[in-house]
Amino acid sequence: LTLDGARGERLGGTAGADVQGGPDAPDGPEAPVGAYAFVLAVSRVAFAGLQAGVCAGSLARAVAHTAQREQFGRPLSANQGVLLRAADAYMDTEAIRVTAYEAAWRHDERLPFASHALTAAWWASEAGQRVVHAGQHLHGGAGADLEHPVHRHFLWGRQLDSHLGSGGEVLEELGVLLCSEQRKEGEAR
Repeated sequence: LTLDGARGERLGGTAGADVQGGPDAPDGPEAPVGAYAFVLAVSRVAFAGLQAGVCAGSLARAVAHTAQREQFGRPLSANQGVLLRAADAYMDTEAIRVTAYEAAWRHDERLPFASHALTAAWWASEAGQRVVHAGQHLHGGAGADLEHPVHRHFLWGRQLDSHLGSGGEVLEELGVLLCSEQRKEGEAR
């Protein structure tokens, strides 16, 4: 591998260009942001988007299964408890999707997106766990079968959760970030 004369691009850029916003951001373009912070924020957004897809797939399988599987002469999906569990999983999946889209859009528009990336990561971690567990649970005993496709969604969702960091860790990081932003606003006044 030879890189002599290869053009390079600095990752992370400046606070005014990447994680924190555009060139006219309040903290100005002179505040450098490390490549690590930038790549971590973008990765969190990407993992959150992937988690939204994994959860949607898990939920779609659970809905199809409960609509076909009958118990006491009627589909499982006619059971109010099953409907509520699936509805909660749907709402969680949509929350993951919307927060991931918002963070990705803000990144693409070169707006501040660090807190949005953390919000998407928190939803993907916390709600993602609930959704893949619900998908497996709604499959009953078949959900515990290692060969069943819903188990792949379960494992993938749990793996993404571990890549994102625990919900508590992400929430703590978000709190620190929001407090520092609030402090900066207070100092600017």
